[in-house]
Amino acid sequence: MAINYVLQKCNNEKSDNYGQFVARVRTLGLTTTEEVAEKIQKNASVKRSDVKAVLDELADVLTEKLADGFTVKLDGLGTFSPRIRAKYQAVTDENPYDVEENVKNVGVLFRPERKKTNGGTVQTLMPERKLKKYENYVQQSNATPEPVNP
Repeated sequence: MAINYVLQKCNNEKSDNYGQFVARVRTLGLTTTEEVAEKIQKNASVKRSDVKAVLDELADVLTEKLADGFTVKLDGLGTFSPRIRAKYQAVTDENPYDVEENVKNVGVLFRPERKKTNGGTVQTLMPERKLKKYENYVQQSNATPEPVNP
């Protein structure tokens, strides 16, 4: 298996990277909870419906724990943590930090589990680092890649 990529040109004239290219991942599609449950059913002695129920409950518990301010570690998978993105602001007694103005995003940070190897560390979810140029896409300026008919 390999990760598919396309080359994308920076067309932002204000950027230091203008005219340069960068590799961007192109996924082959979306795998749903239902499909994951089906695959787990084939690899384990558990019914798909039971797996789906556990995965649905996992999502609910993750949501609850993250909303309560906890970090959640799932062995073999990784760690989920609440995250905020905010701007800096000079703060004084007269000018307190304005959370409403400066916090731009509240979300979740996922850190994949890592394991040590002879060559350093690798993510357990992506142990192989094979890349393959995805030929079925053409990149146009500032546009989302469109599929090309083979």
